[in-house]
Amino acid sequence: MSKNLTRIAKEERLKRFKESLIAYSTDLGGLIAGLIVFLRLEVFLSEPWIVMLYPIMMTFRGNVGRIFSARLSTSLNLGSIRPSFRRNTPLFMILFSAINSVSLLLSFFSGLMVFFAQTVIVGFKPWLLGIVLLTSISTQAISMSIAIPVTCILGFISFKRKIDPDVILYPIMSTVTDILESLTYIVVVITIKTLIGFVALSSICMIFSSVIFILVKRYGKEVEFVTSIKQVSAPLLLSLSIGWLSGLALSNVKSKLEKYPSIMIVYPAIIDTIGGFGASIGSILTTRLAEGSISPKLSLSLLEFYETIQMWLSALVYFITYACIVFLNGFQNVGMIIMCFVLSSPVILLICKLSAIGVFKRNLDPDNFVIPLETTFSDFLGTLLLSLFLGII
Repeated sequence: MSKNLTRIAKEERLKRFKESLIAYSTDLGGLIAGLIVFLRLEVFLSEPWIVMLYPIMMTFRGNVGRIFSARLSTSLNLGSIRPSFRRNTPLFMILFSAINSVSLLLSFFSGLMVFFAQTVIVGFKPWLLGIVLLTSISTQAISMSIAIPVTCILGFISFKRKIDPDVILYPIMSTVTDILESLTYIVVVITIKTLIGFVALSSICMIFSSVIFILVKRYGKEVEFVTSIKQVSAPLLLSLSIGWLSGLALSNVKSKLEKYPSIMIVYPAIIDTIGGFGASIGSILTTRLAEGSISPKLSLSLLEFYETIQMWLSALVYFITYACIVFLNGFQNVGMIIMCFVLSSPVILLICKLSAIGVFKRNLDPDNFVIPLETTFSDFLGTLLLSLFLGII
């Protein structure tokens, strides 16, 4: 075994380490997203529901972006979608309608879940229901209205320039949407507290909902629309439920976030990098299973083991960077930042293996299941471990 491992190491060298080091660099954009929250931390920590809703929005946004980016990239490469907004194929509008419809519906449910949790924590306040729902829906409406066109433009340009959108689309958009979601969320939370802001956000939600209703009426009976809704609903519902648990965990350490505010700078980057590690593993697994180059079993081959170690070490480099950032901002317990990755990575690896094998055996679209499932659990584990460590210190 040691001889085989040595042979593989000589052949592969540090290929995956270098590739992963470059790929995970996009997660540094999460530091900008965290900085946005950090700069208005008094607003973010003013109410438990505001803290609780944030991880849900981040997880939900991430999975919607991943699914849309993956479907768009695949469709461009297959020729079923043209790289243009004008005279595009019906599939483009069907995909656009389906992803926005599910987003609108689940943002409504996420607001309801947070309101009920807030009621348990601080008591029943009926007027708060409208505020929480409006915050959830308007954040999603504004961010989606910007993120989806930008995703399409980037995908179209890369395809026209013969750059594979599968390679660059999601990593770049993940960073952009992290920043966009955090900025939108903070702006909405501030704006909604004024009468003019409340009316403006209500108008945005009404317009967004009306457009979605028209699109559903136009494309709702198409087979591809129904299929897309069915396939993306399950992973997105799961991400909503687990994101809610992440929100509960983070809101329970609200006082510690006030004491150690620099944690919020690195929080989005932490969950992004854990998710990036899992996404790399998941993408390689699903591709190799489809090619038939590996068998659908839990055990790792020597090549998989060697590649996983390289990707793990490259992610660790970034976690050491995050630990240094919080240390420079006065936080002494830097080991907990690194331990978030060390403890979560084996679980993420197992989830990637199980989901990839399950999807392969059932002949389902891995774009809709493996990476969304993995990133949902990545966000949850990162948030849970961070909250547990903050609760202990």
